[in-house]
Amino acid sequence: MNIYSQQKKILIIKFGGLGDIILSLDAIFSIKKHHNLKTVLLTEKPYDKFLQNSNWFDRIVTIKRSFFYFYDLYQIKKKLNNHEFKFIYDLQTSSRTSHYLKYFDSQKTITNGIGQYARNNHNINKNRNNLHTIERQKDQLSLNNVKYEASDDLSWLYESNIAIPREKYVMIIPGGSGKRVNKRIPINIYKMIIKFLTNKGLKIVIIGSKDEENICSDIESQFPNVINLCNKTNLLDVGKLSTKTELSIGNDTGPIHLASKGGKMTFVFFSKYSEANLCAPRGKNVKIFHYSGNQNNFFQEVLKKIKIKLCL
Repeated sequence: MNIYSQQKKILIIKFGGLGDIILSLDAIFSIKKHHNLKTVLLTEKPYDKFLQNSNWFDRIVTIKRSFFYFYDLYQIKKKLNNHEFKFIYDLQTSSRTSHYLKYFDSQKTITNGIGQYARNNHNINKNRNNLHTIERQKDQLSLNNVKYEASDDLSWLYESNIAIPREKYVMIIPGGSGKRVNKRIPINIYKMIIKFLTNKGLKIVIIGSKDEENICSDIESQFPNVINLCNKTNLLDVGKLSTKTELSIGNDTGPIHLASKGGKMTFVFFSKYSEANLCAPRGKNVKIFHYSGNQNNFFQEVLKKIKIKLCL
């Protein structure tokens, strides 16, 4: 066993979508700051490459989660020594990850999470499932007397060489995961917004992944002067663009959570299939809109705020 493996460390467990990862950044930072120990992250691709830019972790371990919990544990056992951790924080707190704690169940390890293998068990809070992610994690960390703090440096989120448009621009994220298409607001609303903004002389930058290429192409066909970056950016590119934009607009999807960290005004659209009270981005420049089915009323509500925020 090498010296590194003999030193007691922290293990943080975090999976989930990009939005959930972004919402957990301050909790991760708080854990790291409180203990000041070598820190290992257990996650999955592609978040390893993204999060290694933070320099918060001495090691990032990935597994490919499967339908069978025992195969997950098999991968964990191959990659992690269950005796090298003094503290383990399960920030995912799913039934799956709560079973991971079984592997680390020892008298010398303080596990924090839910389920029978969590020594500091957040199930003590019967209201935990009704709390926003940030409040829930803040309360969970308090079980270990960890003070929840906002990270004092997120500059790593914006370390990209992407070219920034010379013109004033608005970043629009009109799609979302192909697995949750019901979270998407009708594309016609975005077209009305884009028409208004382009008529006011603003450039439009469209962000999306492979899942949204058809949406972005549809917009580009109607508005050929947009900058269509669909499936052409990485997460750090989106982060940097969010620091220079006049405004970011998008559905409840990972990239809009990332954009909300850029310090600029961010409008986030929620459909009835997504619960803003549990998972919305937070920040003084974040404005949440709830779409109830009436496209024109929703557009007028958003348009009113755009005019105020951009002085149009």
